[in-house]
Amino acid sequence: MVILPYLVLAAVALLFMIVSYFVICGLPKRGREEEIPADEQTMEIPRPRRTEEKEREKSVVDEATRIIHVPHHKEKAQEAEDEKTKVFTREDFGESKSADAFSSNASAGLFPEEPEPRVLSSMPDLPTLEEYFIRHFLNRYGAVSTTVEQDTRKVTQHLIDGLHMSGNEAVDTLTHIMVQEALQNAQRTYVMMPTPVVLEMVTDAFSDVAHGSRSDTKTILAYDALKAMPRMEESEFHALSLLLIFHYSRNTDNVDGHHLKKYTDKYITPFLHKLPDEYAGYQQLEYLHCVSLENKDIPFGQVLHDSYPLVFSFRGCLKAELISVHKDWPEGTIVASLYNSYVKPAAVDESTLSGLFDDMGIEDELTRRNLLAILESRPVPYDRKEMTFILDKISPDLSKLQDIWDSSMIRRSSLTLMGMYIAKICIRETIGEDFDLSHWM
Repeated sequence: MVILPYLVLAAVALLFMIVSYFVICGLPKRGREEEIPADEQTMEIPRPRRTEEKEREKSVVDEATRIIHVPHHKEKAQEAEDEKTKVFTREDFGESKSADAFSSNASAGLFPEEPEPRVLSSMPDLPTLEEYFIRHFLNRYGAVSTTVEQDTRKVTQHLIDGLHMSGNEAVDTLTHIMVQEALQNAQRTYVMMPTPVVLEMVTDAFSDVAHGSRSDTKTILAYDALKAMPRMEESEFHALSLLLIFHYSRNTDNVDGHHLKKYTDKYITPFLHKLPDEYAGYQQLEYLHCVSLENKDIPFGQVLHDSYPLVFSFRGCLKAELISVHKDWPEGTIVASLYNSYVKPAAVDESTLSGLFDDMGIEDELTRRNLLAILESRPVPYDRKEMTFILDKISPDLSKLQDIWDSSMIRRSSLTLMGMYIAKICIRETIGEDFDLSHWM
């Protein structure tokens, strides 16, 4: 039993020597009993051991250092040629020209494809061009109703008739790219809001584009207005109109409550039935560059105080006070004040008062100053409750406008040039009153 450990140690040593021999010398070659066919035999030249060691060293070097092959100039040229952009034809994809959506040979289905762009080699007559503009507009949409088709015909004919041009002159004008784009926007606006007022508004704007110079401010405003109007509503047109009426104009006839009532019926009531009352409506107007939203509020009563100071900012005076300074006051030159039982000259501010004095023949400067001092001796600070009471006596619609104005973002809005232009054509086509905007344009 003592000998057993030594036998195990000897067996392990023998096994280690056998494994080491095969690792160093390799496995023995096969015997010659496995004969190789003559046509596959190759002569093998024995290599010295030193040569094999050199090859092993070379393989180690190759593994450590990668040798990159550099192509010759011809190879570089070939690669550059391969890298060029390849132009594929229809045949490369197995498609034929007849499958082109814009080809005139496209098969007609329930919704036939629009033909290729119409390139005019000669000028057509006006009816043909009008019909083409109608079809071109309708083909831009997947499906349209009979009502849309009728509205498109109506507005297109109205736009072309509104140019008041002869046939050849109208064709020459309508083929201009800027005019065609304005025409499409006018069509879109009316089809979305088919009302008589909108029809006349787009006709006015389109006529300004077609007749105006391409660099004229009015032409550019009309062009931009037609781009913005399809994204607007009639309520927003009305808001712009009221802003133009009260912020950028003044009626010199509004000297008393009677004239203010007539003014309300004509200039305010037509725009009151539909107004945007949410912030989003005025935010959209600002996005479309029609208004600018300010950081301060301007109440409606304050607007009246600023526009008609001798009517709303001062209570007036006694008739005896006026006569004590100047005795001769023709009929109609003195009117009732809005406050209590006072009276006042028929003027809305100092400039109209000066004109009234000129008409009355009051040339003495001292008399003029004394009369003005009497009128401004009783100033009225703005008070909303008192203003509400006064406006209710004049007209319920005027009081209603105050409530809408003070509770919406119109109190913070000021018009841009484009907003003025849209408001101008809306007022003209709604109440027949034209505003002169040349001062701002």
